[in-house]
Amino acid sequence: MHHSLPLTTETTPSAPLPTPSVTAATPRIWAVGGGKGGVGKSVITANMAVVLAREGKRCVILDADLGGANIHTLVGLPNPKTTLSDLFSRRGMKLEDIMVPTPVPNLQLISGSRALMEMANPKHVQKEKIIRQLFSLDVDHIFIDLGAGSAFNALDFFLAADTQVMVVVPTPTSVENAYHFLKAVYYRKLKKAIQTLGAQRLVDRAMGEKMLRGIRSPRDLIASISRENPPLGASLAAEMSPLAPALIVNQIRTEEEMDLGPQMKIACRDFFGLEVEFLGCIRNDDRAYNAVRMKRPAMEAYPQSSFSLALREITRKLAAAPFGGR
Repeated sequence: MHHSLPLTTETTPSAPLPTPSVTAATPRIWAVGGGKGGVGKSVITANMAVVLAREGKRCVILDADLGGANIHTLVGLPNPKTTLSDLFSRRGMKLEDIMVPTPVPNLQLISGSRALMEMANPKHVQKEKIIRQLFSLDVDHIFIDLGAGSAFNALDFFLAADTQVMVVVPTPTSVENAYHFLKAVYYRKLKKAIQTLGAQRLVDRAMGEKMLRGIRSPRDLIASISRENPPLGASLAAEMSPLAPALIVNQIRTEEEMDLGPQMKIACRDFFGLEVEFLGCIRNDDRAYNAVRMKRPAMEAYPQSSFSLALREITRKLAAAPFGGR
């Protein structure tokens, strides 16, 4: 992992995103990211949603991969009538107005296909509007499929979610991109926590003395602040504690690759002080690929495949965990 600590101020607006209070009717929001394209994020997002929709839960997928939206194809919906572009190009439109039913019962889609050029990087106010309206949708679960990379939009959708899932495959580039993504998520949240607590001066001083203090990681930074100002350090740690991403290692081919998840869990604990939950491995399965070619979810085309069995278990485990406390 790279050990620099980029705590410079961003140039785009950084006002806190909406964090509505949790009510009994608040949907559970899932975000699936990981930094690198081609690791199976969209396939996993779509099939997780199918698992819960098939169990009678009202589910929606938000395809937030605006540069390469493809969830509609994965769920057998060739040409969505409305997309996110309509939310901003047509006056008075709301998210609930652009949800379209899919061939899977109880599953609807908010598509990012045919996105306008400017929608590939929506303005801060547009992103706020999407996130605020997500919390008010009358459904049980919302699944957000994030695009590749670590743009602020992907980070903020990830941070807004109750259930944060990272997907990696056992290749050096995927693992490196996953660390970059998690690092960007961490610093995005840390910057906002520092702003909220008015701790910028203390952080600047600590960073100015990072060699003297032995600060080589975010974990070291918070430990240093805690020694200097215990109440502030405790508050900063509390602000960061809701960040608890879960990890899926996809497309496993060898027994040796099974070790990647536990290794990444240890690395995240050592560098960030984060407890990343390792959810398990999904073996490489040609039937998952065949389902994509068939334009059907693997859960429906091959419900007893190794891919479907592993992802069904992971999804049910996550869905059973409590959530709340936004």
